[in-house]
Amino acid sequence: MGDLLWLLGLLCGSLVVLSNGEFIEMSQYHRMPKLWQMDDYDECLESPGPDEPTGVYCSVSVVLKPNNRSELWKLIEEFSSDYKRHYNHQVLKRGVCIRRCQKAIEKLSPAERNALTVEPFPIDVRYKFNDGILKDIPTYRAAYQDVVEICVNKELNDTYGLVAHTEILSCDKSTDELVIDALDMSFLIVLCALLCFVTVSSWYDSSINYKRTSDHYRQPLDSKRKMVWVSFSIQRNWYRLTSRSRDELNQKLRFFQAFRFLTMSLVIFGHAALLLAVTPTTHSEKLERMMHNVGSMILTNGVQITQTFLGMSGALLAIQFCSFAEKRKGKVSFLYVPFAILYRYVRLTPVYAFVILLHATWLLKLQTGPLWRWGAETEQTFCRRNWWTNLLYINNYVHADEPCVQQGWYLGAEFQIFIIALIVLVTIVKIPRAKVPILGLVLIAAYIIPALFIYYQKLEGTFVVTLEAQRYILWYDKFYLHAYIPTHINFGNYIQGVLTGVIYNELQKRSINLAQSKAFRAVWYLTFAIIPLSMLPSYMFYVNNFPTPSVWMAAYFVVSKNLYGIGVGIVILGCIYGMNGVVKRMLNYPFFEPLGRLSYGAYLVHPFVMRYMFVSVRGPVHYSDLLTLSLVFGATVMSCLMALVLCLLVELPTTALQNHLFGSFKEQKSNHVDPETVTNGNINPGFEGKKSEL
Repeated sequence: MGDLLWLLGLLCGSLVVLSNGEFIEMSQYHRMPKLWQMDDYDECLESPGPDEPTGVYCSVSVVLKPNNRSELWKLIEEFSSDYKRHYNHQVLKRGVCIRRCQKAIEKLSPAERNALTVEPFPIDVRYKFNDGILKDIPTYRAAYQDVVEICVNKELNDTYGLVAHTEILSCDKSTDELVIDALDMSFLIVLCALLCFVTVSSWYDSSINYKRTSDHYRQPLDSKRKMVWVSFSIQRNWYRLTSRSRDELNQKLRFFQAFRFLTMSLVIFGHAALLLAVTPTTHSEKLERMMHNVGSMILTNGVQITQTFLGMSGALLAIQFCSFAEKRKGKVSFLYVPFAILYRYVRLTPVYAFVILLHATWLLKLQTGPLWRWGAETEQTFCRRNWWTNLLYINNYVHADEPCVQQGWYLGAEFQIFIIALIVLVTIVKIPRAKVPILGLVLIAAYIIPALFIYYQKLEGTFVVTLEAQRYILWYDKFYLHAYIPTHINFGNYIQGVLTGVIYNELQKRSINLAQSKAFRAVWYLTFAIIPLSMLPSYMFYVNNFPTPSVWMAAYFVVSKNLYGIGVGIVILGCIYGMNGVVKRMLNYPFFEPLGRLSYGAYLVHPFVMRYMFVSVRGPVHYSDLLTLSLVFGATVMSCLMALVLCLLVELPTTALQNHLFGSFKEQKSNHVDPETVTNGNINPGFEGKKSEL
């Protein structure tokens, strides 16, 4: 809903608001230089003739030199000063064909060239990614920097009466060749090995299916050795992916699969909005105009959607753990915690590592384009440098400004909170009389700790998502690094999810049916309106610069963020008790079962897919609402298809092997079906010997 309002917001209005509250006509807006301007990439890199120079195409960052005598510069400076809602129009992006530039300036005299060469001036704004990420950039700058600066400044001076400092960000040559190194080959070896395992395992499983029935793939085999051999069987894993449990608890919680898929779709929608700000568009003013609509706060606060996964994760963990503890009559040792952590790590990591290896190797080689190197080579560099932070699940703290698989910040935060929550649950089971005080103290800590960080780091009362920060994919944005991805910021909604699960367990013990409560029914329906409306007040932080540090802003941040988690908990409880029959039937449709189980893989691969749809563009694009919706729909479908491949190739086979390797850690072996319970990277441990069939 929030993303839909954002798209509608792009259609509204024909004026742009300045920071002083006045309006300027669009004709005034278009007096400013375009944020994006690009030469034809493919024409520039066409194979040159025998006597023609090599084609070179460079992406360039342009920083306008201040000129207080220029009325246009004053307009640019004033408009850009509203940094929370506008791009910095002092910083422009250009795609330059070196051959065209050389022809454009070849007739200039030395004096004219000198006049268009800008002496260094202080630059206190972000205008590029950090140096040392892309290869060969110093070589390209030494060869073409002067040509590019004179060429760009000639156009700026002739058209706008301004000049600028230019800096080459990346270059492509028509003579560039594909280079394959040892790490690239290692990915191919791993991929071929997995394909061989699947082929052999599927053949073996089929060869021992003597009765030629589909039931063979649904039943366990008569020895552990045979079960290991068929772990990669595509027929057996397809059944695990598409099966439905008849267990009463799992039937009650089946709606989680729909929640996962729908939330995953909204995540893709939100990332499409981010990429609109990152990639070249012909109408950037629409994005800036949207930031002046109060309703757009539902979109900008739509980053809260990941809190849905945290709430669901905490609720499932608590429900499953309480069920496990009851079956053991409360006899759960703290020694269980390291086993559960290891069990969970082994489940999460193989497919995650496979995606990291893909990003570190073949992502860069699968496409070209004027933006492709900074969109893909940056990812390759970071994954080769910082892969270990991902596999240790500390990437939301360590090298967070150089992220490998950037969406993996959630996996790091969630894994860390899982450990804390598991210790809390074991504690309240061992000391049942202290359940309420312990949960109360943990919940208070979940509110106070982030509030203290917001206060002492002098941050504002909401995660301010600026267009300018999005141009650099939020890597260097202090709000993103300190008020969005850290574990201590996201701790509250997970713990509130745990509290939801504990409340459900207590209601079950007391045979209380919330569906019979008129008061809860009213609260459940109101939640769907209150949560979106609660995001609107954040607009005040976009139009004001309140002094920091501030106690009231720290309190507002924590309350507004965790209010979302409270709403998620209420919705979960209502869905468990079937508060609305129509909604329950819709969420329990069979097709949500496999889609929900594919959510983890889709979460991991959707940025890979979206890079091809957005970052591979050859020039500025006019993104209409219909085109944006089409791209989002296509990204969702392609992400699910890639997730299906990952699921059958890596995820389900490795979890099947894990079930056999961890056999001594399991209590029950009667339930042999092992579908995935995936919540955007959140896989709950097998409290009953195998993963739940949710």
